[in-house]
Amino acid sequence: MAARHIHTNRAVYSASNVREALAQALTEIKDEDSLTDADIGAVLGKSADRAREYRLGTSTMDAETYGRGKREWSGRFCGYFERLCVDSRPGYVNDHLTLTHVLNAAAEISKALDDGEITPAEIRDNRQKLEQAKDALECLLSKLKIEAA
Repeated sequence: MAARHIHTNRAVYSASNVREALAQALTEIKDEDSLTDADIGAVLGKSADRAREYRLGTSTMDAETYGRGKREWSGRFCGYFERLCVDSRPGYVNDHLTLTHVLNAAAEISKALDDGEITPAEIRDNRQKLEQAKDALECLLSKLKIEAA
């Protein structure tokens, strides 16, 4: 799941990210188990049309329906949602995401250095990745502040 991040090193807990997490899980379950939307709907106690809406992330799911999915498919169903809940907690630092941001910025710097110099235009072109890396490193360094407290 590609949960959206807003100038931070952690996922944003939003209604759209929740729907996306459950939709991704249902799509994978459908594909892996060769199920139809009607099959999914039968497990969830909903119509095929409603199951399709869940699978596409266009409809929210009530707690009873979520519980049925969790009972049937366990972590396959709720894993992305639970990861979103953990990754979006305030103060949470995702070390894997930190590494991704830093390496993406490093790759762009490496490309820019092909001619031996990084120009202001290349910095502007890669500013988002550079800022993400900076923010990620600041979050990583914030662990030292927590440890010192």
